[in-house]
Amino acid sequence: MRFVKAYCGRLWRRGAWIALLCLFCVTAIAQTPSGDGSPASAIEGDWLVESRDAIIRIEQDGGVYVGTIVWQLHDTYGPEDGPELSGKIVTDRHNPNPALRSRPLTGLRLLWGLRYDADARAWVDGYVYNADNGKEYHCEVHVPSPDTLVLRGYIGITLLGGSTKWTRTHEPFPAPAGSVHATN
Repeated sequence: MRFVKAYCGRLWRRGAWIALLCLFCVTAIAQTPSGDGSPASAIEGDWLVESRDAIIRIEQDGGVYVGTIVWQLHDTYGPEDGPELSGKIVTDRHNPNPALRSRPLTGLRLLWGLRYDADARAWVDGYVYNADNGKEYHCEVHVPSPDTLVLRGYIGITLLGGSTKWTRTHEPFPAPAGSVHATN
């Protein structure tokens, strides 16, 4: 009988610890701040692109989300771009519209029209502009974790496209490479 009593006592203690642990977890989750409480706002913020040479700020504009280039590692052309471009501000030179080729890339809106679809847990029906080739693509965005964004650009259907992963950044923007001067 003493064995049964000791065994039941151990089970109760183990059960009490589990119950206390569950209570602690529920309390901690309930007190965790969650921005404005909307899953749709998880996309908002500054995102370092996969190549680590630009930061895109995503914010709500009207009922949709848009993204703008707010920082570039190389904000001026280097000698490898040729003597006619070297030292000049990087522009949208591949844009199919000649009138837009002189606009600077910093400040350029390259994501627009994204709306949150709660069923898909994704931002859909948007567009992304690729400044490397001057083309626009349909896009959708997923945020699998608070600091990871996956953007899929595509033509027509999502199967015909490619994805890139961005990382949320909370750091101040570093100085662009073109503005760093060597000291003697």
